[in-house]
Amino acid sequence: MTRPIALAAWLAFVLCGFAASVHGQGVQTGTLRGTIIDPQSQPVPGATVTLSSPALQGQRTATSDQDGNYVFRALPPGAYRAEFTMPAFASMERTITVPLGGTVEQNVALRLGTVAEQVQVVGDVPAPLATATVGLNIQHEEVEALATSRTLQGIATLSPAVNEATPNVGQIAINGAFAFDNNFMVNGVDVTDNLFGTPQSLFIEDAIEETQVLTSGISAEYGRFSGGVVNAITRSGGNAFSGSYRLNLTNPSWLEETPFEKSRDVVHADTLNNTHEATFGGPIVRDRLWFFSAGRLASLSTAQTLQETGIGITQKDDNKRGEMKLTGSVGPSHTIQGGYLNNSRTISPASGLFDLIADPNSLTQQEYPNWYVFSNYRGVLRNNILADAQFSERRFEFAGGGGTSTSIIDSPFYSPALGVVYNAPYFDATDPEQRNNRQFAASLTSFFDGRGRHEMKGGYEFFRSQNTGGNSQSSTNYVFNVDYLTDASGGPVFDASNRLIPVWVPGETQIENWVAVRGAKLNVNNHSIYVQDHWTVNRHVSADLGFRYERVRSVATGNIIGVDTDTIVPRLALAYDVDGNGRFILHATYGHYAGRYNENQIGANTNVGTPDFLGGTYTGPAGQGRDFAAGLNPSNYDIPQGSFPTANVSIADGLSSPITKEFTLSGGGKAGRAYGELSYVWRRTEDVIEDFVDLSNGVTDVVRNGLDVGTFTNSVYRNSDFGERRYQAAVVQGSYNLGTNLTLSANWTIQLKNEGNYEGEAANQPGVTSLIGDYPEAFNDGRHFPVGRLNSFQRHRARLWAIYNQRAGRFGDFSVSGLLRLESAQAYSLRAEDQPLSDIQKQLLAAYPDAPTSQDLYFGGRGAELFKGYGLLDLSVNYNIPVFRTLRPWLKFDVYNLLNNDKLIAWNTTVFPDPGSSADSLGLATGYRQGPSFGAGSRTRTIRNRASAPACGASASRSASGSDVGGRFDEDATNARSSQGSVHVVALGRFAAQVRETTRPSCPLRPAPAWRRA
Repeated sequence: MTRPIALAAWLAFVLCGFAASVHGQGVQTGTLRGTIIDPQSQPVPGATVTLSSPALQGQRTATSDQDGNYVFRALPPGAYRAEFTMPAFASMERTITVPLGGTVEQNVALRLGTVAEQVQVVGDVPAPLATATVGLNIQHEEVEALATSRTLQGIATLSPAVNEATPNVGQIAINGAFAFDNNFMVNGVDVTDNLFGTPQSLFIEDAIEETQVLTSGISAEYGRFSGGVVNAITRSGGNAFSGSYRLNLTNPSWLEETPFEKSRDVVHADTLNNTHEATFGGPIVRDRLWFFSAGRLASLSTAQTLQETGIGITQKDDNKRGEMKLTGSVGPSHTIQGGYLNNSRTISPASGLFDLIADPNSLTQQEYPNWYVFSNYRGVLRNNILADAQFSERRFEFAGGGGTSTSIIDSPFYSPALGVVYNAPYFDATDPEQRNNRQFAASLTSFFDGRGRHEMKGGYEFFRSQNTGGNSQSSTNYVFNVDYLTDASGGPVFDASNRLIPVWVPGETQIENWVAVRGAKLNVNNHSIYVQDHWTVNRHVSADLGFRYERVRSVATGNIIGVDTDTIVPRLALAYDVDGNGRFILHATYGHYAGRYNENQIGANTNVGTPDFLGGTYTGPAGQGRDFAAGLNPSNYDIPQGSFPTANVSIADGLSSPITKEFTLSGGGKAGRAYGELSYVWRRTEDVIEDFVDLSNGVTDVVRNGLDVGTFTNSVYRNSDFGERRYQAAVVQGSYNLGTNLTLSANWTIQLKNEGNYEGEAANQPGVTSLIGDYPEAFNDGRHFPVGRLNSFQRHRARLWAIYNQRAGRFGDFSVSGLLRLESAQAYSLRAEDQPLSDIQKQLLAAYPDAPTSQDLYFGGRGAELFKGYGLLDLSVNYNIPVFRTLRPWLKFDVYNLLNNDKLIAWNTTVFPDPGSSADSLGLATGYRQGPSFGAGSRTRTIRNRASAPACGASASRSASGSDVGGRFDEDATNARSSQGSVHVVALGRFAAQVRETTRPSCPLRPAPAWRRA
């Protein structure tokens, strides 16, 4: 479906009032429920509860049942005024905030008499959240008050149980899970990248109204993840016209150079960058039809420093985004909504492997067309039945990018020793890639009594993930694994043309020949059915009983079937309210999460993203230079390795995504203006997807285009019970409001265990398999896949922030905030890459027609060593002043890493086997010696929080975003959420009231996995 056709279809849905399509698994509403009692604590049946809110079209009413219970579901998030009335009782009002995806318990005790009681809860802890989920809800105002990124992943990093110790920029790891296995949603649309699990930029920051982060105890409504869920909604307009304009000012020169950059004489360019954001919404028909629109226009020049060489470049990023949303009521308690967002982006110079680039000659221009469209319906069919449904489609493409030359001298070179790319662009500009999805879901929620009260929700979801393209690694079809020349200190040496000098070494230099099938397509179809029952047994005890059934089948070009399987996962929770009043609650949960079916794994037997591969080792003379003809001649390479997805690679019957089992215990409560929560999380991931390469699978004689290219060992992908990942953590979070002016919030995650022998991902290789099960005769767990701390291990991670607000009447409002980011050290392994086989290993592998020629060797356990931890303090100052009615210009100034902590927190970890040490049973050296650059900071990259942090360098340099300026207006100021006064960050769940050396793993046991664009 082309974009114009999709947009026309969406308009047809909205204008025709199509009411059979709604939200997928991204919950876009909240729930309010409670019990009404009299002065003798007896239930009050027949009481009327009336809700009104700027977020609501019209009013909503409910009547309490015989037990005094009432419930409102599918409420748009926001602030509500609830009025409780009953003849012979005094009426009562409450001001309640309903968070995105949350359930709020608001119990009231009516008094006898006729005097109305009005209670305005201002500056107090929000009403209790009655949900078993651990996480965080953050409103737009909280994000605005802090010096923090306003992207989805940036907002998510404020949550506990989340860290950025991931192999790729833009990823987050939640509770020790794979970084590619989270779900990001905007307005119910899955905006998660199909492969890397990063959120696509299908939002306008100033339009995001609220973001919900779910990390544990997640209900059966959500699927296709093993980590967590980040769920956001944008604004929807209202009965009053409102809008905003924002100008974000940045300058590369405001980012202070790191020590590594200073050692390379890098100076950031003095270029002022402007990013314009605007929003506007309001009524078309009051209480009937609202509109909301938003736009973003940016043309940014950003200072970047390339890996290892320290070469400084200025990267140009042109981005245009536009959003349109309509919300309409077709009757009382029946709402239809539709939206469209387009994100057009061009970056130059760029690369799909930017974090691995050492040479400007490997950069080119990259375009990213990206959009989504959705329509949904929700309505109350009867007093006890709620219906909900959504349809959405998302498209994303890598257009251009990569090389265009077919001359072999313009092939990309990869340095195994340093883990960087140089000489020419990686990938092929003539082989574009698409990552798309399509989603339809519907659900019914029913309320009934039976040994207590039940709120049961059942639903169906269809989700198609689509990946197209052959993933050509090079425009020449060749990649050379060859180190470049360095001086005595390990620094790069350049030739007369200012290019890095490749050094061709017999027996070490390798060649990769990739032959892609352009236009290949893979569809992964997931049909899911779920049931979730919230069962209130009595005032003290409640339970959540749920399960999710998934039926998954993948089909690729050529009618190739990958997976064809089904899975059932339980989601259970038990709550005990100690006093029966929601002040202190204990929770326990147990659940299974079936992870996403990553196309990089289940497409292994197709040519979608997995080109045919031949690889070998250089046998020609030693030499150096780009013009060394012998090194560039494929005939000078012995070709023992190969992988042909449609010939010698297969998917085992019944292959399924890994299952993560989770158990949690927690307790939390509120007292006055404070709340606190302590949680324990236990997780274990089983049935990881692994490829098995051994003679028991047989061999295949491969013929391509009539040419016999050789005999190769068959590779079979199946679930493995040997690969393991284990995680335990304690999570502490809380908040305290000191009056209406000052709010303190904090969370602290302590990883008690985060270990295993299976990483499952690497730089630009999401879902990559390990060495487990490959050539088992010559490789073992102690030297090739040991158990130890995984890459996402981080013992301590804390976020502490304070927000102070001061109103000054006609002189405006002022706020200042501080955000302290504490990060303990990350782990690294002592591992020597691309080492030759011993004579013993060669003998053990003699029967293989394609035996490997090199290997990676561990010395000690996985993650046995630690880098350094660090702390950063960020500051934000905000000021706004009224000038005419509700028009308020404002100024925001952010400083990141205020104290300019440039501590060395990671470094080069290159080691080599010590030939003088004793040998093990495989004839491999048991000792190691450090490389010449070991311990030196030599790599930098940008982290996600608008500060620069190195993979092997200083923690960050001080930077200022400069002045963000703008203005807001609202026709009815009483309807506007204010960023002044008390600010809350709502903890989800248990109470009622990267910094890493990211080198490409060598693949001595099978062909090098194809890199994917990021």
